[in-house]
Amino acid sequence: MTKNLKNEHKYNKKSNYIFKLIKKPIFFLFIIGIIGLIIRLYYFPFDLPITHDSIDYFSYAVVTSQQGHLPVDWGLTNNGWPIFVSFFFSIFEPQKFLELTYLQRFLSIIISVLTIIPVYLLCSRFVKKQFAVIGAALFVLEPRIIINSLLGIPEPLFILLSTISLFLLLSKRHTIILISFFTLALCSTIRYEGFLLLFPFLIIFIIRFRKDRKIVQKILLCIGIFFITISPVVYAMYEATGNDGIIYPILGGGINYISTHIINEIPDVDDPIYGEDVEENRLTKFFSLGIINIIKFLGWILIPTFLIFVPIGIILLFQKRDYKTFTIILCTITMLIPAFYAYARGIEETRYLYIIFPILCIISSLSIEKMSKKIKKEKIIIAIIISGILISSLIFLDYKKVDYQYEKESYLIANHIEKNVGGINHWSQWKYILVSEIANNWPVIPIPKENNYDQPVKIKRTDPNGYITLIDYIEDSKNKGLTHLIVDGNQHPEFLNDIFHNEDIPYLIKKYDSRNDGYNYHVKVFEIDYELLPKK
Repeated sequence: MTKNLKNEHKYNKKSNYIFKLIKKPIFFLFIIGIIGLIIRLYYFPFDLPITHDSIDYFSYAVVTSQQGHLPVDWGLTNNGWPIFVSFFFSIFEPQKFLELTYLQRFLSIIISVLTIIPVYLLCSRFVKKQFAVIGAALFVLEPRIIINSLLGIPEPLFILLSTISLFLLLSKRHTIILISFFTLALCSTIRYEGFLLLFPFLIIFIIRFRKDRKIVQKILLCIGIFFITISPVVYAMYEATGNDGIIYPILGGGINYISTHIINEIPDVDDPIYGEDVEENRLTKFFSLGIINIIKFLGWILIPTFLIFVPIGIILLFQKRDYKTFTIILCTITMLIPAFYAYARGIEETRYLYIIFPILCIISSLSIEKMSKKIKKEKIIIAIIISGILISSLIFLDYKKVDYQYEKESYLIANHIEKNVGGINHWSQWKYILVSEIANNWPVIPIPKENNYDQPVKIKRTDPNGYITLIDYIEDSKNKGLTHLIVDGNQHPEFLNDIFHNEDIPYLIKKYDSRNDGYNYHVKVFEIDYELLPKK
């Protein structure tokens, strides 16, 4: 009997310990983080390399780890991310190309999941801890954040550092606030847009501590911490390329473009929006396009996670009227400036708005806390909301799911093309050509030469659009390096589709058919025999 009582006592003690553990927000934060990690790993694109901007950062990181310093004359902006990645490339030293791309992706995934910690802490400045956990869940389970974390690009680290900086800035201790300028400086090395946040940070610091007798010295200290932190990267970048990589892209890029092509109305011949055929006032067009697109994309990013909570949360945020509210509003406006510029230029990507997602989590957590007070069923509300977030996220991810089989076959086809052709027409899967060149020549990385930014691709590419006949296109493209035609039956102009369905063309010799490799994506490659081309 005594033994049973002892066992029961141990059981009750253990149960009470587990119950207390479950009640702690940190426990739920850990569980939500694990769920976020599992979802990311489930959608991880194994057997696929990184592409687009990711391959530029990858190549820069590889060369940096190989040479032990920043690549000379490679003017890649936002190089804080590839410098960070290069440290891990140097430590692990995997020998295979795909292994390194996996590592880059894994780093961005881990960083994205870890961001729930500063998001939770930031939300806890505004709401109770249990609702701050929901704010963190909104972030880590947000489908666009999940997709973005799989790409191996700077946004996850940029968001992590900017969120940490904002959390530290809201502290009441001067020492902690000074650290926020250090983390903000690191943030600026990841994406130069982070430099813009220095100004609202200083404004907020001045307003909060304006009565302090040593305010001037403290402001200078904040500025000093910021610039001392970025100086090694700025110096190394200037030595390698001739520009600092942070301030120059803002002044020489965005501001210079607005001054030259928008205000002074000098046409940008390479820009379809602000080229020579602009009839309306360029400044009016710039602002109208920016306003329309930013409203459109702000509305779009609210779906599916934030749509219900943000409208009410904004009202609740403005009702607080304290330094924390002012900080959030001023920093959000500043964060939206780069997005506004991109949208005014016609660059339509939601990722320019991901920086404000932690702010949306704060606003949403305010709304959820208010709802729970009204309904007075806190635990039920929290359980329903987190379940709803998870389900809606999975539905959205499934809707946006990439056809990995198609992408894998495209990469393998591009691999064959890169080895066997010299010049091709436009092809929808061109993104894999540079990647294939790097993979096939690994570990040699093509270094930019002509424009100090883009990596060179050996294969020439000519545009068939605008030509009426196939022969006109081929004849005009001979001196541009055209040697082969790639067709998949779904291209423009129509004469490319005619080739796909009619192989009996004397001057075209079929060299490859993807169906012979058992692929579902049907691609044919024809070599052009210029000797057999009909004479005009």
